[in-house]
Amino acid sequence: MHIGFDAKRFFHNPTGLGNYSRSTIFGLAEHFPQHSYTLYTPRLSGPFCTLPACHGLHVQEACPLGRAFPALWRSLGIPRAARGHGLDIYHGLSHELPLTSFGSRTRTVVSMHDLLFLTHPHLYPWVDRQLYAFKYRQSCLRADIVVAISQKTADDVHELFAVPRERIRVAYQSCSPAFGVTRDQNEAHRLRTIHGLPERYVLFVGSLIPRKGAQTLISALAQVPGADRPDLVIVGKGPLEPALREQARDCGLAGRVHFLGQVADADLPGLYQQAALFAYPSVGEGFGIPILEALSSRVPVITSTGSCFAEPGGDAALYTTPGDASALAEALARVLRDSDLRHDMIAKGVRHAQNFHISRTSAALMQVYADLCTKR
Repeated sequence: MHIGFDAKRFFHNPTGLGNYSRSTIFGLAEHFPQHSYTLYTPRLSGPFCTLPACHGLHVQEACPLGRAFPALWRSLGIPRAARGHGLDIYHGLSHELPLTSFGSRTRTVVSMHDLLFLTHPHLYPWVDRQLYAFKYRQSCLRADIVVAISQKTADDVHELFAVPRERIRVAYQSCSPAFGVTRDQNEAHRLRTIHGLPERYVLFVGSLIPRKGAQTLISALAQVPGADRPDLVIVGKGPLEPALREQARDCGLAGRVHFLGQVADADLPGLYQQAALFAYPSVGEGFGIPILEALSSRVPVITSTGSCFAEPGGDAALYTTPGDASALAEALARVLRDSDLRHDMIAKGVRHAQNFHISRTSAALMQVYADLCTKR
């Protein structure tokens, strides 16, 4: 098969949808090298521009006009650029498909990550909600198959966009295998030195926006008894950071909450592995990839009830109601005090994470492509 991808996020997003794009494409190229893969991008630039050549991937950059108007090229120009490539599958990796047709040969797939702008509308500006609803609904209705990255997202696509169940497939995402590789003491010392890590800490990784729940975590940490209270290390950036710093000061935790900003991908596994536990009190997600990163890193996880969290967390995580700082404080104290519980959570986490090994997620997605091609 010849499979094409919308690769804008692959090249230009360092986190989130960019990580999903890179993980998906590299997993397919590694485990199914007999197929051809083409990446369509308005501009071949950025820190990831040399990676396709290392994996035997072909890149199709936009024409000069397309580079000048990248959004228009993604909507109208990609099918024209792809007509001579004989694509069997075109996969829009981030909610969208072009508005024009690829022709009868090419089957189309679109990945839907979440519909939080509809399930949690108060978290999004009105204009964004209208734009997302129009673009994402149209892409789902035009696609031959909608790939949902969790069962929760699949349910939302069916219920909110009226897409028939038979046109929706759940294909989970994976995280980098690097999270399962144990870092040695030299690496641990290097990370502690360059990031100023405390001896014992709870880790949070995510954008600093209200939905992710970092404010709840700071409130919870302030309620943990002083003898048990670890520091908090926050990895990520976002508009909420000034308010979180002020909140930490008001709670008497100014010296106990460490804001690292955006750290290098190579440092993340070591930051997870040195944490006493990982807390992710988000209100809602499409999948919650940091949960899987933490489980793969052999770290106990506390996350939220509802949304999709039981899918990446399974029976390995503890769950508290989002926004309930007191319940989160009790869970933090319990895991920090009880070594038997910690060991049980770690063992269960390693087992559960194997369900999302990149060999399995790649095989599930390739089966979606194969099924589409057999129906031509």
